[in-house]
Amino acid sequence: MFLTQFYQKNVPLQPRKHIVLAFHLLLLFMKKNLLITLAVILFCLTTTQANAQWALGLKGGWTRTSIDRTNLGRIDESYSSLNGFDLGIQAHYSFNDWLAIRVDLDYMKRSHRMDRNLNFVSEAYTEYRNDYLMLPVMADFSFGGKLLRGHLLCGGFGGYWLKAHMKGTSFTSLVNTDNFYQDFDTDREFNADDQRLTAGLVGGVGLTADVHEHIGINIDALYYYDLVSYHKSSPHLKDPRYLNTISLCLGVYYKF
Repeated sequence: MFLTQFYQKNVPLQPRKHIVLAFHLLLLFMKKNLLITLAVILFCLTTTQANAQWALGLKGGWTRTSIDRTNLGRIDESYSSLNGFDLGIQAHYSFNDWLAIRVDLDYMKRSHRMDRNLNFVSEAYTEYRNDYLMLPVMADFSFGGKLLRGHLLCGGFGGYWLKAHMKGTSFTSLVNTDNFYQDFDTDREFNADDQRLTAGLVGGVGLTADVHEHIGINIDALYYYDLVSYHKSSPHLKDPRYLNTISLCLGVYYKF
């Protein structure tokens, strides 16, 4: 009941609502078919167990974030994507030669821009630069040779909004034309309307190459799809806003 009420408040957009419903149905199926679920897990854990291996590494790269917002937003506002960065550590446990679990801990810049579209304030804009701590947990399906392998990654993530910064130009007065626009560049204080905890789906593709018996490099392209609005909806106005982030990272890892 709690999860249903939570997502009704935070996931009113139709695509996200359908995804959450599918997730609930999957959990219900796993609960009702516990033996089948346990058998699949046991098979994955025991198949070619001799290849089980830990790996730990660092990664860094580029992000680009967009925003999804309902039609309840201001009609004079338009949104666009901005670049950011992704720095973190990655832990990797291989069950066998085709299945692994990967857990990352990332410090991610997720930024976007809002422009005002009215004729007399056409130069007004705001860049929102948000710092997040992200924890993606993914299943890693791999294929290829011993030295060079492709990867299909899919799973979910949780995150926490650490810091918010705003930069741009605003209009200050419709009367005083001598000082119509004013630049600003400041940290933003969080308030009761901010949802600092987030969660969603993550998936993508990757490529790894071993350069030594214990050392390898990897490149990943991941897409983060938020299921929780960073703006809380009120009982009288539901105006959810969701972030979507593409992350392209290069990493290096050590195999134990």
